[in-house]
Amino acid sequence: TKGIPDRLKAFVTALDRYPELRGAITLVQIVVPSRESIREYDLLKQEIERLVGEINGQYTDVGWTPVIYIFRSLHRADLVAYYRACEIALVTPLKDGMNLVAKEYCASNTRENGVLILSEFAGAAAQMHHGALLVNPYDVYGVARAIHDAFTMDLEERRTRMKSLRRSI
Repeated sequence: TKGIPDRLKAFVTALDRYPELRGAITLVQIVVPSRESIREYDLLKQEIERLVGEINGQYTDVGWTPVIYIFRSLHRADLVAYYRACEIALVTPLKDGMNLVAKEYCASNTRENGVLILSEFAGAAAQMHHGALLVNPYDVYGVARAIHDAFTMDLEERRTRMKSLRRSI
Protein backbone atom coordinates (compact mmCIF):
# COMPACT_ATOMS: atom_id res chain seq x y z
CA THR A 1 0.00 0.00 0.00
CA LYS A 2 2.95 2.36 0.45
CA GLY A 3 3.54 2.36 -3.31
CA ILE A 4 7.32 2.31 -3.10
CA PRO A 5 7.93 0.42 -6.38
CA ASP A 6 5.56 2.81 -8.17
CA ARG A 7 7.34 5.76 -6.57
CA LEU A 8 10.72 4.48 -7.76
CA LYS A 9 9.35 3.95 -11.29
CA ALA A 10 7.98 7.50 -11.29
CA PHE A 11 11.34 8.83 -10.13
CA VAL A 12 13.24 7.06 -12.90
CA THR A 13 10.61 8.30 -15.37
CA ALA A 14 11.32 11.84 -14.15
CA LEU A 15 15.06 11.30 -14.72
CA ASP A 16 14.32 10.00 -18.24
CA ARG A 17 11.85 12.72 -19.24
CA TYR A 18 13.61 15.65 -17.56
CA PRO A 19 17.39 15.24 -17.98
CA GLU A 20 18.01 18.49 -16.09
CA LEU A 21 17.06 16.61 -12.91
CA ARG A 22 20.04 14.28 -13.27
CA GLY A 23 22.71 15.25 -10.80
CA ALA A 24 20.41 17.86 -9.27
CA ILE A 25 17.90 15.73 -7.35
CA THR A 26 18.25 12.72 -5.07
CA LEU A 27 15.48 10.48 -3.78
CA VAL A 28 16.00 9.45 -0.16
CA GLN A 29 13.75 6.41 0.34
CA ILE A 30 13.36 5.41 3.97
CA VAL A 31 11.72 2.05 4.62
CA VAL A 32 11.03 1.04 8.20
CA PRO A 33 11.19 -2.76 8.54
CA SER A 34 7.87 -4.39 9.41
CA ARG A 35 6.36 -7.84 9.10
CA GLU A 36 9.72 -9.23 7.97
CA SER A 37 8.59 -12.80 8.53
CA ILE A 38 5.84 -12.52 5.88
CA ARG A 39 6.97 -13.79 2.46
CA GLU A 40 5.15 -11.05 0.48
CA TYR A 41 7.00 -8.37 2.42
CA ASP A 42 10.31 -10.07 1.71
CA LEU A 43 9.44 -10.19 -2.01
CA LEU A 44 8.50 -6.50 -1.91
CA LYS A 45 11.80 -5.66 -0.22
CA GLN A 46 13.64 -7.59 -2.95
CA GLU A 47 11.74 -5.72 -5.68
CA ILE A 48 12.54 -2.36 -4.06
CA GLU A 49 16.22 -3.24 -3.76
CA ARG A 50 16.29 -4.43 -7.39
CA LEU A 51 14.73 -1.16 -8.59
CA VAL A 52 17.09 0.95 -6.49
CA GLY A 53 20.04 -1.02 -7.86
CA GLU A 54 18.86 -0.60 -11.46
CA ILE A 55 18.29 3.14 -11.08
CA ASN A 56 21.61 3.72 -9.35
CA GLY A 57 23.39 1.44 -11.80
CA GLN A 58 22.04 3.33 -14.80
CA TYR A 59 22.25 6.92 -13.58
CA THR A 60 24.94 7.23 -10.88
CA ASP A 61 27.63 9.70 -11.84
CA VAL A 62 30.74 10.99 -10.10
CA GLY A 63 29.52 12.81 -7.00
CA TRP A 64 25.85 11.87 -7.46
CA THR A 65 23.77 8.86 -6.56
CA PRO A 66 20.12 9.17 -7.62
CA VAL A 67 18.57 7.03 -4.85
CA ILE A 68 19.67 6.71 -1.25
CA TYR A 69 17.90 3.70 0.24
CA ILE A 70 17.63 3.37 4.00
CA PHE A 71 16.09 0.18 5.41
CA ARG A 72 15.89 0.63 9.17
CA SER A 73 14.03 2.40 11.91
CA LEU A 74 15.06 5.98 12.61
CA HIS A 75 14.96 7.93 15.85
CA ARG A 76 12.47 10.78 15.79
CA ALA A 77 15.23 13.42 15.76
CA ASP A 78 16.87 11.78 12.73
CA LEU A 79 13.55 11.59 10.90
CA VAL A 80 12.85 15.26 11.59
CA ALA A 81 16.33 16.10 10.27
CA TYR A 82 15.49 14.32 7.00
CA TYR A 83 12.15 16.14 6.79
CA ARG A 84 13.86 19.48 7.34
CA ALA A 85 16.65 18.79 4.85
CA CYS A 86 14.47 17.71 1.95
CA GLU A 87 12.91 20.28 -0.31
CA ILE A 88 10.31 17.93 -1.79
CA ALA A 89 8.35 15.23 0.02
CA LEU A 90 7.05 12.47 -2.22
CA VAL A 91 4.27 10.80 -0.23
CA THR A 92 2.52 8.54 -2.70
CA PRO A 93 0.80 5.58 -1.05
CA LEU A 94 -1.56 3.54 -3.21
CA LYS A 95 -4.07 3.47 -0.35
CA ASP A 96 -3.70 5.04 3.04
CA GLY A 97 -5.45 6.43 6.06
CA MET A 98 -4.63 9.89 7.37
CA ASN A 99 -0.92 9.65 6.52
CA LEU A 100 1.04 11.28 9.27
CA VAL A 101 4.24 11.39 7.18
CA ALA A 102 2.75 14.18 5.06
CA LYS A 103 1.75 16.12 8.16
CA GLU A 104 5.07 15.52 9.91
CA TYR A 105 6.91 16.79 6.83
CA CYS A 106 4.89 20.01 6.78
CA ALA A 107 5.18 20.52 10.52
CA SER A 108 8.96 20.12 10.24
CA ASN A 109 9.27 22.49 7.28
CA THR A 110 9.82 25.58 9.42
CA ARG A 111 11.63 27.46 6.63
CA GLU A 112 8.43 27.02 4.59
CA ASN A 113 10.31 26.28 1.40
CA GLY A 114 9.26 22.67 0.81
CA VAL A 115 6.83 21.11 -1.63
CA LEU A 116 4.54 18.23 -0.74
CA ILE A 117 3.63 15.80 -3.51
CA LEU A 118 0.77 13.74 -2.11
CA SER A 119 -1.24 10.78 -3.32
CA GLU A 120 -4.88 11.60 -3.90
CA PHE A 121 -5.57 8.24 -2.21
CA ALA A 122 -4.06 9.32 1.12
CA GLY A 123 -6.61 10.35 3.70
CA ALA A 124 -4.62 13.53 4.29
CA ALA A 125 -5.38 14.65 0.73
CA ALA A 126 -8.81 15.89 1.81
CA GLN A 127 -7.19 18.30 4.26
CA MET A 128 -4.02 19.11 2.32
CA HIS A 129 -5.28 19.44 -1.27
CA HIS A 130 -5.01 23.24 -1.22
CA GLY A 131 -1.22 23.28 -0.78
CA ALA A 132 0.02 19.90 -1.95
CA LEU A 133 0.55 18.74 -5.50
CA LEU A 134 -1.95 15.88 -5.65
CA VAL A 135 -1.10 12.90 -7.84
CA ASN A 136 -2.47 9.52 -8.78
CA PRO A 137 0.34 7.21 -7.60
CA TYR A 138 -0.46 4.68 -10.33
CA ASP A 139 0.27 7.32 -13.00
CA VAL A 140 4.08 7.27 -13.18
CA TYR A 141 4.11 10.01 -15.85
CA GLY A 142 1.89 12.26 -13.72
CA VAL A 143 4.06 11.71 -10.65
CA ALA A 144 7.19 12.34 -12.75
CA ARG A 145 5.66 15.61 -13.97
CA ALA A 146 4.83 16.59 -10.36
CA ILE A 147 8.44 15.91 -9.34
CA HIS A 148 9.61 18.19 -12.13
CA ASP A 149 7.00 20.83 -11.26
CA ALA A 150 8.05 20.75 -7.59
CA PHE A 151 11.73 20.95 -8.52
CA THR A 152 11.20 23.98 -10.78
CA MET A 153 8.61 25.74 -8.59
CA ASP A 154 9.66 29.26 -7.60
CA LEU A 155 10.28 30.05 -3.95
CA GLU A 156 7.28 32.36 -3.62
CA GLU A 157 4.85 29.63 -4.69
CA ARG A 158 6.59 27.09 -2.46
CA ARG A 159 6.21 29.40 0.54
CA THR A 160 2.57 30.19 -0.21
CA ARG A 161 1.70 26.49 -0.48
CA MET A 162 3.69 25.44 2.59
CA LYS A 163 2.32 28.25 4.77
CA SER A 164 -1.18 27.11 3.84
CA LEU A 165 -0.34 23.50 4.67
CA ARG A 166 1.28 24.40 7.98
CA ARG A 167 -1.73 26.52 8.99
CA SER A 168 -4.11 23.65 8.30
CA ILE A 169 -2.17 21.14 10.39
